[in-house]
Amino acid sequence: MLDALMDNETMLDGVVFTIAEGFSKRQCLVLRQALYMLSDDTDPQDLNAIYRRNEHRIQQAARRMINSGFSESPLIVGPWSFRTNHN
Repeated sequence: MLDALMDNETMLDGVVFTIAEGFSKRQCLVLRQALYMLSDDTDPQDLNAIYRRNEHRIQQAARRMINSGFSESPLIVGPWSFRTNHN
């Protein structure tokens, strides 16, 4: 299902991962734009390397979204997931 979604939507490009939260597993996609935002000196073409270097932070963002009630499937983790509000 996710592969078909990614094939049909050029904007949905990134790294697919599964996260266990509670007694369920959720399929997630962290978008290319979010990975670029998180990358530092890594080759921006190697999305999997960027994901591995930031895996904990990405999974924390996904868990926050799940715990906040996001029910979309797959769960889309985008750049907005890592921005902080400075009030």
